[in-house]
Amino acid sequence: MKLNLKQLLNDKFVRGTFILTVATFVSAALNYLVHPILTRHLSIPEYGDYQALLSFVTLLGIIAAVVLTALTKEFSVLSLSAPEEIKSLRRRASTRLFYAGLLLFGLVFIFSGLLNKLFKISHSSTLIIAALSVLYIFPLSVNRALLTGRQNFPALSLNNFLDALSRLVLIVLLVVIWPYGLFGAAIALGLNSLIALGISYGQIKKLDLPRENKPFSGSLKSLGRYAFLVLWFTALSQFFYNYDMLFVKSFFSPEQAGLYGAMLTIGRIIFFVGGAVPLVMFPVIANLKDDVSLRRHTVLLKSIGLMFALAIPAGAVISLFPEFVIKILVGLKYLSIAPYLPIFSLAMICLTLLTVLAQYFLALAKRRGLVVLSLAAGFEIICLILFHQSVWQIIYSLCIVFGGASLVLLVLVFYDYQGVKKNLNLYGGKN
Repeated sequence: MKLNLKQLLNDKFVRGTFILTVATFVSAALNYLVHPILTRHLSIPEYGDYQALLSFVTLLGIIAAVVLTALTKEFSVLSLSAPEEIKSLRRRASTRLFYAGLLLFGLVFIFSGLLNKLFKISHSSTLIIAALSVLYIFPLSVNRALLTGRQNFPALSLNNFLDALSRLVLIVLLVVIWPYGLFGAAIALGLNSLIALGISYGQIKKLDLPRENKPFSGSLKSLGRYAFLVLWFTALSQFFYNYDMLFVKSFFSPEQAGLYGAMLTIGRIIFFVGGAVPLVMFPVIANLKDDVSLRRHTVLLKSIGLMFALAIPAGAVISLFPEFVIKILVGLKYLSIAPYLPIFSLAMICLTLLTVLAQYFLALAKRRGLVVLSLAAGFEIICLILFHQSVWQIIYSLCIVFGGASLVLLVLVFYDYQGVKKNLNLYGGKN
């Protein structure tokens, strides 16, 4: 037992997961402190507006998430093969993506009126204010990709922590101390990551990068081919994470949308607690893409085990003590959502597992995992269009979609494992 424990503590993957998990938990706790404040200082319809703004900003961040994932893989590979090219790639990517952010913000500004009508947001200017984040989120994503690709998890954890802390401070200042209501919450969404961006430049300077600086020998266009897969994956991931809220905001009453937003606030604890696992897994699996052994399957098995070890206890607490959790996180006026939380917790556990499996296929650049996600997204749209007479129908649809897609991906992993094992036995390879 002592030997196994020592080996576990010396395992870089487990250590990295532990560091990011603790940081993610603390950051999530800070992020969730925002919601008890907002639910107590905003009306239920205004809180529904905030959740819609949050979902919309998250969808705007799809391109930034694509940048983060695609560059993480490239920085990870360059760290082993050509570390002297890292600075050149980072500089080129940051410059071009800054202009992309300007363009995206311009489009939001032009179509803000149409978007406000679609999502039924009470104050039209709040959408534009919240979208300010796209002006600087891309350079931040490039810096975080470099930290992740170099597997500097302590620095990445600190950056994420400061991001969450700055949002909390802004909410306290702009909603509690100076009661600007929904406008204050929108400003916090638009400006909260600026501090994290500034800190990230200092963290990059501390990385042990080669002094020799060679031009990036690859092509951003060739990187774009992989980025297309990342965009495909990220768009689907954000769809699964945000579509139900935007759907409820469009088809249900403002009161019902606010209650559903509070349910998301509680249920997403499970997703955030287990969310550190795929972050650590991704660069490790990416480096094993051309490995002919079973090592990548071992890493995936570790990842799933760690995810369940984190997500299931969180889901159990929410399911067994729903009223207590509601009182702590969102307040007494949301107690009516208590009956939904056990089944909704199951849906969030399935979504967390789906994210781990999807990241595995993405790290290996295998399209079949993305095809499964695409079919699941189409099935979710059909389910919600046909069955949205009650919140129960929404939740059961999510359970079926997330659980079914996870099961199909697990079957694909099993067949891949059997194929690799057969080849190893045939040619006498090592596991």
